[in-house]
Amino acid sequence: MYFSTEKVTQRIFRIRTAFEVCAYYIQGEKSGALLDTGLGCGDLKSFVDDLATTEYTVILSHGHCDHAGGSSQFEEVYLSPLDEELEKKHCSKAFRIQEIQAAPTPLPQTWRSEQVLPQRTSGFKQLTEEMVFDLGGVTIELMLVPGHTKGMMVFLIPEEEVAVFGDACGENTLICFPESVSIAEHYKALNKLKQWDGRYNRIIRNHGTFESAIHLLDNNIELCEKILAASDARLPIEVHGVKAFAAKDRSREMTEKEQTGNIVYTLDKL
Repeated sequence: MYFSTEKVTQRIFRIRTAFEVCAYYIQGEKSGALLDTGLGCGDLKSFVDDLATTEYTVILSHGHCDHAGGSSQFEEVYLSPLDEELEKKHCSKAFRIQEIQAAPTPLPQTWRSEQVLPQRTSGFKQLTEEMVFDLGGVTIELMLVPGHTKGMMVFLIPEEEVAVFGDACGENTLICFPESVSIAEHYKALNKLKQWDGRYNRIIRNHGTFESAIHLLDNNIELCEKILAASDARLPIEVHGVKAFAAKDRSREMTEKEQTGNIVYTLDKL
């Protein structure tokens, strides 16, 4: 009812939800990994159990409710300790119901607030960027890329030449919330992410089109530089009730390459 799947590669599956956010499942020879758990509406665990051919690990990219909201279905879940306090606030059942009802996406006709799962009560396993998950024939490497949140993680699956940027770097990267870090710190993190250049040829994400052109990272690094120099478009915009600015004005004429990437920020996050 709430989930569907499509192949990204032979070993990476995108799990679409009814709320315009996706999770990813990676299947190795020995084990699997579920990256994110959505909003926690519907029986994701049964869906993944049917998809998986082995036992699997659950790893959260960050603590926002549309990524960590379904974690209560799973016994062991990894999350950066930098986002644990955020998860406590953001993944309460009441907060998730509010977010679902306020979303611009039309709700499924069968949706009821009673279908929203309770919040996780057990702790998380610590997730750090030094960790590597070996699934057998395919591995997952991690890099901490603060910006959207303090504990935001990016995943690299080198055997598939795929990087999961998630919400860390995207077509409208949101650096405009209390839990976001400064643009200056985000800029440093994006430059660190350049260490993976040449190890992937696809960038996948969790919202919108779910995939971006390979020059996304370079474009957003350039946008950070423009924001810090006060030479960006600084287009007024409102996101989730927050009055912010978009670094790029896509209504202006630009090349297809220039269209890729954007950053939404508030002036207190410079």
